[in-house]
Amino acid sequence: MNLIKVATGLFWLEIPEKDLFLMCGCPMDSIKHLENMNFIHRIDRDDCYMESGPNAILLSDLAVQNGYFSNLAEFPILHMMYKQGMALPGHPGNKGTSPWLIGTSDQVNAQNQYIFRGNYGLSSRAEFEEAGCTKDEVDLMWNLKMKFNFNKILKPEDLLDTTIIDDEAVELRPDVFLKRTGLNCYKLSYNDETVDIDLNLKDDELYEPPYALESRKVSRENFSIIHVGEGNGWDNTRPCMGSIICFEGKIYLIDAGPNIEYSLNALGISVNDVEGIFHTHIHDDHFAGLTYLIMADHKIKYYATETVMATARKKLAALMGQDISIFDLVLDPIILDCHAWNNVNGLEVKPLFSPHPVETSIFYFRVMSSSGYKSYGHLADIVSSKILKSFISDNPQEGIAQEFYDDVWNSYKQYADIKKIDVGGGMVHGEAGDFKNDPSGILILSHLDRPLNVQEKRIGTNVDFGSAHVLIPASVNYLRLHASRILNSYFPDAGISDIEMLLECPIIEFPANTVIAEDSTQMKEVFLILSGKVDYVFSDNGASHEMTAGSTVGLMNGLWNEPIKGTYRASALAETLIIPKNVFLKFMKKTDVMDQLIKVSRIIFDLRNTQLLGSRISNLKLVRLAQRAATVNLLPGDTVPGGWPKDLFILKKGSVNIYNGKKKIGSIKKWDSWGGYPVFSKRKDLNIDARISGKTPCDFYRISYDVLKDIPVVQWKLFQQWSCWDAHY
Repeated sequence: MNLIKVATGLFWLEIPEKDLFLMCGCPMDSIKHLENMNFIHRIDRDDCYMESGPNAILLSDLAVQNGYFSNLAEFPILHMMYKQGMALPGHPGNKGTSPWLIGTSDQVNAQNQYIFRGNYGLSSRAEFEEAGCTKDEVDLMWNLKMKFNFNKILKPEDLLDTTIIDDEAVELRPDVFLKRTGLNCYKLSYNDETVDIDLNLKDDELYEPPYALESRKVSRENFSIIHVGEGNGWDNTRPCMGSIICFEGKIYLIDAGPNIEYSLNALGISVNDVEGIFHTHIHDDHFAGLTYLIMADHKIKYYATETVMATARKKLAALMGQDISIFDLVLDPIILDCHAWNNVNGLEVKPLFSPHPVETSIFYFRVMSSSGYKSYGHLADIVSSKILKSFISDNPQEGIAQEFYDDVWNSYKQYADIKKIDVGGGMVHGEAGDFKNDPSGILILSHLDRPLNVQEKRIGTNVDFGSAHVLIPASVNYLRLHASRILNSYFPDAGISDIEMLLECPIIEFPANTVIAEDSTQMKEVFLILSGKVDYVFSDNGASHEMTAGSTVGLMNGLWNEPIKGTYRASALAETLIIPKNVFLKFMKKTDVMDQLIKVSRIIFDLRNTQLLGSRISNLKLVRLAQRAATVNLLPGDTVPGGWPKDLFILKKGSVNIYNGKKKIGSIKKWDSWGGYPVFSKRKDLNIDARISGKTPCDFYRISYDVLKDIPVVQWKLFQQWSCWDAHY
């Protein structure tokens, strides 16, 4: 009995004689990591397709570790159901058992609901009505739902087997016992052997992707398609199917699969560079990356049809263990009219309904050029002609009408200059042969976990990660235009000529892992980050914070005429506007900004020191936070007002203990925070407050919730903080 490390936070343990194949930990793309280690492989059979794999999952006690979800069990569960055959009638892998989740009650219940939504989407006629569907639409949608799900919607508790681990050892199989020994720590015993399982990440550990990507530079065009994924949820060599629309230099995602951050990093794009996302549906190979998009310093626009948005609200809420209002806290939802052209700031987009087990849209995009419209079609998770024809019935209560089939097929076959198509096959994906005579200019065949075969190559083509199709080239330098927008937001009263003077400065690229400025350097320039990511490593404590577009290097130290106190290193290809320090300081004096900035510069530096406000927040946001920050002094024995207050308190000096009633449950140290949003926890036994300890007063920065509420990454970090409190106490 061996515990084998597969990847960070992911382990494999098997006892074949007890039919126990346990996956310990479940970060995104776990299945692909298991494939890399050959714990998942094809089983030779003549009667059916079948793979080996896990039949049980031990979940992390913590929903989130080091900023990322620890439990994303949808695709491992789908693998058990369909690749191993547990949910397929008559399949040899169907032995009457269900996929098995093991863990604490909070995590098992959250995963149960999240997997239920990932499997079914909207699960009742009433939910379709709530999503704005007419009676006829509800009837049609429900008929399709039944066809895809073998005429039955299982309850969450019936979909999976579950085992709750509390304080006592639990017998998983005869003579196989599992005991929780601490936070995220377990001991598994079998006969005379024991194995310790530790799912905690170290402070500097992150879940890694299962594949390697080469860095590619993205060109900002008027209208172009950048290809960021051609694989599916099983492809361990490529990201999942997805694209980027670059329109007027702005970045819009189409779907966000697992490890989307890694893909964007390889292209020199940070989360703060993303303007919006167009979402086709909520299966994890198109949804899991949504959890990265809520780490921005602005609400990323979320574009979807009403039914897709309804499923996304429910799934994200289930994953986070919150109600659906959490969606609007971290994203900016914008409903698109289905079967109509929607104008998104000049980019026209038409979503069309596509039959799938969960609510799904395909998208067509178009932009007018001097030679007419240029267009792109993105057909993710479509259905094959053969499967859809099998749903046709003369009985309107049992299937679909021929007219509906024709409408779907006409929508699939619309012309586009570039069209990307799901050809994954099977019951719920498209077939390349159906597009043999498609009229489009270029057909890209996607959503596979294998190379194209000879027949498919006669129909369409494949593309490499980071390659692009430029439909309308840029007529202006969008990077300098972006720089102009940033500078105007910093200095709204500055004259046009003064801004243009700064824009004449050079733009320099720093490849990933390049040092931009070393610790203790007396900066002679101010670097304005325009794209990509820069890590700032503090010299005093080694902490690292991520800086993105709109942040500056050397500005504050230039104001103080002091050397920088840390090292700046590009963590993804970064493009920066390099402005001589003396030029920038003269500019600020001329615009009457310098005195204001000097007043808050020390506060900005302090805020940059905090874990809550240090990463992924632009300087402009920090300036606004600093301008609204008040200083509060509390004496020993005082309590921070409000229990868990709505306003944010950041500890500058002193010592603070945290109490639940009369019981001390923790403490906070310098630059830690308290408050900032109503408690995320649903526990009824919490009566928490923060009390000043020791013999010296405490100094805090107090920042109004009204300033924080529209910064999703802050709310995300507060959610993590409360997930950790809940797991500990």
